[in-house]
This record gives sequence, structure tokens and C-alpha cells, in this order.
Amino acid sequence: MDKAKSEHTYYPHVVIGMILGCVVACGFTIKIALDNPVEMDTFYMEKYQKVDHSINEIMELQEKFNAKFDLTYSTEKFVIGQNSITIRLTDKNGQPVNDANVLMMLSRPDSNKENKQFAPSHVENGNYTFGPFEINKPGRWQVLSKIEQGEFKGYHKNEAYAAQ
Repeated sequence: MDKAKSEHTYYPHVVIGMILGCVVACGFTIKIALDNPVEMDTFYMEKYQKVDHSINEIMELQEKFNAKFDLTYSTEKFVIGQNSITIRLTDKNGQPVNDANVLMMLSRPDSNKENKQFAPSHVENGNYTFGPFEINKPGRWQVLSKIEQGEFKGYHKNEAYAAQ
């Protein structure tokens, strides 16, 4: 009989501890999620609902655009301060395209807070020049472009790095 009195059952304590542990882990997960919100992808420069609804059409237009045009960027490096960038648009024969509607967005990959959208300041011989614009943070930047020329529509992304 003395043996029965000295035996302790830890099973209820373990169950309660596991439940409390799960509640604490869920609380930390929620706190981390609120502190680090998901940023919307800006690759298509449209709301994600519109992109989701018409992604097949977008991909088809992109494929047609890539078959007809070539696109090159003038730089892969920025300096802290004033910058400009030139996008060269030519058809597959090498002929410059001057009548396209080109829109450029400068974005950080980790946040949409510093997005800057530009229209070309100068167009000549297939060169679409954007700028001058200010870069004030070093690191990785994305140069996103949306190009429409007649029935063709293309989206492109180029990585650039800013340093002092």
C-alpha cells in the first residue's frame, strides 16, 4: 500500500505541457507572420487577381513577343545617387522599334515600399532612356519592364546592383 502512495503519474502534466507548448508556438508563428507580411509580386505590374485570371493569355502574348523582339538593358550596376537606364528594343532583324509603349518599374525584391515607376524620358533609335532617378540604398534591385507594341505584349525582369 505504501508503494501506491509514492508512485506519481506524470501523464496529465505532459499533456497539459504539450497543449501549452502548441499554444505558445502558434502565438510565435502569428507574431512572425504579422511582422513580415507577404509582398505582392510586381513582375506583371498588375494586381495579382487580374494576372491569375488571365495568366494563359499573358503567357501566350509573352511567347509571341519573345519570338518577334529582342530586348537588352544598358546596365547591371547602379551607383548611390543619380542614375539612368536605357532599354534597347529591336525586332529579330535588328531594326529598332521606336513606337512601343514601354513602362519601367524599379523595385527591391524584398519589399514594394520603394517601387518607382517610370515612363521613358527619351526615345531614339530603339533606345528607351529612363531617368534620371535617385537610388539611395545599396543592394539588389529589379528593373521590371512592360512593353506593348501593337498586338504584342511582353514583360521582362533584369537584376541590377547598387553600390557606392
